Amino acid sequence: MEKKIKKNSKIVLTSEFGDVYVKSDGRQILRPIKALMTLYSKADHLYRVKKDWRIAIEGYRHMNKVASISILAPQKVVVDGIDQPNPYIERDRNRMVLSAIVRKIGIGFSPVGNVTVVDNTLFYNIYSYFIESIQAKMKKTRWDKGQETGETLYPDCAAIGTKDDMPDKKGKWVFFKTIPPLGIWANYEDKAILDCLNEHTQRQRFGERIAQTIVERNIYKNHPAIGISKVQAKPADERGDHVQASVWVYGYRHELAPADIKDVLRQAEEGKETIDVKTELVEDVDLESEADAIKETEKEPEDAEAEEEDDSQSNLFGGGGK
Repeated sequence: MEKKIKKNSKIVLTSEFGDVYVKSDGRQILRPIKALMTLYSKADHLYRVKKDWRIAIEGYRHMNKVASISILAPQKVVVDGIDQPNPYIERDRNRMVLSAIVRKIGIGFSPVGNVTVVDNTLFYNIYSYFIESIQAKMKKTRWDKGQETGETLYPDCAAIGTKDDMPDKKGKWVFFKTIPPLGIWANYEDKAILDCLNEHTQRQRFGERIAQTIVERNIYKNHPAIGISKVQAKPADERGDHVQASVWVYGYRHELAPADIKDVLRQAEEGKETIDVKTELVEDVDLESEADAIKETEKEPEDAEAEEEDDSQSNLFGGGGK
């Protein structure tokens, strides 16, 4: 005998990614969907920044199984008031990548069923992130038994000064400009600076892909179907080596065909007021979030590895040495 579903009842459906909560009017499942999804640090869904746990790109992609946000790349991105091909890559005379400007648009439904568009553009300045990574090493302090000692972890890695004022410490030094006449003298014999140079090489080789990953995560973070970046984590095993966190995600059953999504994209690009568009220009991303994007990029196939090999190895010390 067929079991009848009560009118206006709630149904819990179990799937591979968590419990999905839906409503029924007795005849069919209604459009709004809510799912309680569990994220695991062991699965690279989460990463730690000091005492906080944040959602990594892998975690957002996991949650998007319910949210179903479509992420598309417009053909143009505005750079200094001029339309340019998207993504737009700036290079110096030696073909080294200076910056990557990437624009993506996320199209999805809010929890109440409204079409919501998140338009995100990232200005990814590779040299600035290199300087910031050196400054982070300079500030890093030593910890002992869970307590910060206040002692500098890498005391001989770098120093602030002018180009005519090279440090008299032992090492091999190179000068990088920041705000003229000031800059940073970096000791490239120090392990901390070698780590920074390795990260810089990754940015040179995969700058566009890193920028696209950051933009994608920003869209998931800002779209109301997900709309979360930090979580309250709890131990996932007895030793506490890994953590997990549960997050509510909202979905919405719809009949939008690919042609309809492209039409929404066109309206968003043209700035039509008939749809809800949240526009954001991002010029600064913290190093931890960038590190998550680099980690994800390293997992992807290196289709352009041979072509980019020469660019990543030449002119590494673009700031000029003494």
